[in-house]
Amino acid sequence: MKALVLSDSHGRADNITVALEREKECSLVFFLGDGEEDLERVMPRYKERKFVAVRGNNDFFSTLDDFAYKYAEGNTVVACHGHTVGVRRSLIELIEKAESVRANVALYGHTHISNCCYDASFGVYAINPGAICSGSYAVLTLEKGAVDVEFKNIFA
Repeated sequence: MKALVLSDSHGRADNITVALEREKECSLVFFLGDGEEDLERVMPRYKERKFVAVRGNNDFFSTLDDFAYKYAEGNTVVACHGHTVGVRRSLIELIEKAESVRANVALYGHTHISNCCYDASFGVYAINPGAICSGSYAVLTLEKGAVDVEFKNIFA
């Protein structure tokens, strides 16, 4: 299964649309906050996709949760924006959160920097797709016992 991972659109709903159009094989879409209104503008055109979204620190009037959980293809994913677990300082709190719910994938945004690291002691992949407002996003491939991430840019 392929999942599109987006974060930090900051008013660039058009960039979300470009990523969704390019990645048609992604039936699942994670949106990691800071652009909830952008996502709400785009979602009605993509009813065939499952969206999982969380609140970002700039989604001031959001009713979304800070964390979302999804089980897919033998993997448990925890998604958040990252501001509530201090991802600018360290990924330790994020990885501990993932381990506490037995997730092997932790998705986060907030920093606007694409990143993937694997913590072998907890067995957790921490993945940031970068900021879609700058064109960055990720495609996550989830298969039984396997996680793969590919970073992409709509301007490349």
